[in-house]
Amino acid sequence: MSIFTIALAEINLTLREKSAIVYMLALPIFLITVLGLALGGSFDQKVQVEDIKIGYTITEAQLQEPFTAFRKEVETAHFAFQKVSSLADGKKKVQETELTAVVDVGKQGLILYYADTLSDFSKSVIEGYLNGFSGEFQLMATLNQLTPEKAASSPTIPQASTFTIATTGIAGKKAETSIQYYSIAVIAMMMLYGLLYGSSILSSEKRSHTLSRILMTPITKAHLFAGKLIGCISLQALFLAITMLYSRFVFDMNWGPYGLAVYGLFLLEMIGAVSLGLLFDGITKGNSRALASLFSIVITIFSAIGGAYFPISDTHTWKNLSPVGYISTVVKQAVYQDNVSALLLPASVLLLISFGCIFGYGLLTRKREVL
Repeated sequence: MSIFTIALAEINLTLREKSAIVYMLALPIFLITVLGLALGGSFDQKVQVEDIKIGYTITEAQLQEPFTAFRKEVETAHFAFQKVSSLADGKKKVQETELTAVVDVGKQGLILYYADTLSDFSKSVIEGYLNGFSGEFQLMATLNQLTPEKAASSPTIPQASTFTIATTGIAGKKAETSIQYYSIAVIAMMMLYGLLYGSSILSSEKRSHTLSRILMTPITKAHLFAGKLIGCISLQALFLAITMLYSRFVFDMNWGPYGLAVYGLFLLEMIGAVSLGLLFDGITKGNSRALASLFSIVITIFSAIGGAYFPISDTHTWKNLSPVGYISTVVKQAVYQDNVSALLLPASVLLLISFGCIFGYGLLTRKREVL
């Protein structure tokens, strides 16, 4: 029971410090808002003239000849067609970026699938060509109905010929907005500040000369440590939830169907950082002021490399050398691609780091007490 009393006291003491509230809650919200709105232009999609290669499969025999004639008429070096064995094969090639899009020519007319990352200009070009083909044969079908005597000399056109569009994602990510980018990157950066909190959990009591007086009570050092650690993590978990909800309801940031799993990974990142800071506090025997300066420099470097200050593509290998960049990359896979399994490896590593650091800190402090 004493552990939870200490945890509650730690939460109350932290909430009384206005600077802590500003730093842990107001700062990430401010950064998401300012960076997301100020740098939104860098995420705007630019018009690009791209070579277009469209895969096609014909499942309606009556459209085989007319579509072949259309394909030969419009095909150029920059606008080409490639027959695929099946629609599934075509979609796979779109996912692997071998094809720009794939079209199914069937009884329902033309159904087009293209990558979400395709520029709007390229989409309009493809749709313009195929709309022309669909419109032409819808017109012929109408004329056949009005003049049945000419139908014998014209291709038989399915009555339901229409042109519809469907999209499928490709390996990579959907186009993201600046708010989406910075919601993920800033939270990943702020969780790393757990290094600072962990390095001062007990050293703050030493500096204020209250540790010895607390230990004179029935409270053991283990209880004090556990209570303060639980209080620190609980408060950070609350601030993390508020920050994610802020981006969700203020800027319509969609955290996807695995939002709770993403929250859990961010929380594990924070716990891992707190535990690592705690271990270094034990190694340096409570010299938290020097640690605070060192950790601030390390966090700044990792944040810059990881793309927390300015946009960096996930394809850059060196970005994932930073914990901020790596966490951001795997979170995007869960948010944009519904790939929740991408979170398993970093979650496992963070759990091992947390348990290892807390166990190491316990050994260090116990050894000093024995000596």
